[in-house]
Amino acid sequence: MKMRDLGKRGSAKWRLEELIAFECALAKDEGQDWKSLKEQDAKTALEASVLESGNRRAIAKAWLKARLAAAPEVRLAADSVSQSLKAAGQLLGAGGLLLGLGAATGALAYTGEAPINVSAFFSLFVLLQAALALALALVFFLPRAWRERLAFGPLYRATRWVLEAIFSKLQTVSARFLSGQQRQDAAEWAGAARRALALHGSVAKWLAFAKIQAASLCFNFGVLLALLVSVVFSDRAFGWQTTLDTDAQAVSRWVELVATPWAALYGEGEGYPSLQQVEGSRIVLKEGIRELESRDLAAWWRFLAFGVLVYGALPRLLFYCLGKWQVASALARYDFRNAAAERLMQRLRPEAPRFDAERVEQGADRGALQSADANGREGLERGICCLCSSELGESFDLAALRRGLAERWKLSEERVEVRTYEDGRIAEAASDLEEGTQLALVFESWMPPIREVERQVKGLRARVDERSLLKVVLLGIPASSDQAISLRPEKQYAEAWHSFVQRMGDPYLILDNPAV
Repeated sequence: MKMRDLGKRGSAKWRLEELIAFECALAKDEGQDWKSLKEQDAKTALEASVLESGNRRAIAKAWLKARLAAAPEVRLAADSVSQSLKAAGQLLGAGGLLLGLGAATGALAYTGEAPINVSAFFSLFVLLQAALALALALVFFLPRAWRERLAFGPLYRATRWVLEAIFSKLQTVSARFLSGQQRQDAAEWAGAARRALALHGSVAKWLAFAKIQAASLCFNFGVLLALLVSVVFSDRAFGWQTTLDTDAQAVSRWVELVATPWAALYGEGEGYPSLQQVEGSRIVLKEGIRELESRDLAAWWRFLAFGVLVYGALPRLLFYCLGKWQVASALARYDFRNAAAERLMQRLRPEAPRFDAERVEQGADRGALQSADANGREGLERGICCLCSSELGESFDLAALRRGLAERWKLSEERVEVRTYEDGRIAEAASDLEEGTQLALVFESWMPPIREVERQVKGLRARVDERSLLKVVLLGIPASSDQAISLRPEKQYAEAWHSFVQRMGDPYLILDNPAV
């Protein structure tokens, strides 16, 4: 199945295959330098009305449409991923169908000496499925946090634990025979996997949920197929038995209650056994089945078939539709403010000096600096706080740093705050900030990102919202003694920090200085 054309112009609604293509396009651009990407995007014809709208979803979709037209290989990669997901669903469905067919065939085995046990078949293929469907339905009445924790929590945590253990083991083993560059590449791949899981976890969970329900639906179809084939092409006798002191009237009332959903269409004697048929199909092993009427022994198959259809297949069909709806909802909630999308918005901002010049002209229009651009910089309107170590604060002019960053981000200096921290207590320095304030971490680019830096970043992330964008700002070596501060690191230093950000696997951690 090839990816369909994107939706109507201006529509911000995303489909799963479009999000896959978007991620493929961003991944392809990841290895290119900033200048090449700016030149590439300059050739992309995007409507001014879309760029000025400030709607990131619409901007990203318009960019994707143009990108797919210019790069067929991106569309091919996205189609391959979509086809793989489709094939996985088909394999699950085929497996569910075969499992249901095999399990029901075994349960319907009949030698002519003893009838098929209705109680066992009903308990396994109808009652158990109805109980599971009811439990799952009750989960969806809980708050979303509880619902996802109960529905996905154990499986999700177990899967994540297994994957992290595998990654950790692979890194340990690879350290013995891989070169330093190869180990770094492996760590970046692991970080990319963690980043994708954090960004698309909700979509992936609901997509898996929908495919599992589809496989369960196929399982029920397999059970129904085995039951119908056995009835149509062979003579089957069904009976019920129990050691408990239960009379036929109690069983008949219970059967009638279970058959309520279809009783209006297929009533007593057709959709479910009558009291006489229930009495006539009770099996007492010491008496055998010779004295029982064949009509009574054959009266149960429709009841079992309708039971599988109503209590097995129908709930799975409803849950499958619910899963597809939740996938669409998760796509609608996808946040285009993560680091990769933010980098794209910076590229599509034609007026941003960004990294083409070290400084902007003094005396620029202060009103223009205060206004957020139309590409979604609303978070900066609430201000940004820059955190740096006290040692760095003693070595550099923090006032000059504040001015330089204000000019870079096109903000007034009042909206940029610089704070220092001691002994790596970076999280404490940001503990009293107002909600919505963006954070930037300032480091010397020539100092390699060691474990302590990783610990500080993780500690800060634990104290702030997981979807809050964290900027990593690198200081370069001043070109001359007259220059108070430099925000342009050398290429090799920027590349080392870029690799660090990739290894972290945090989708909302962005390097503010791309390699130049």
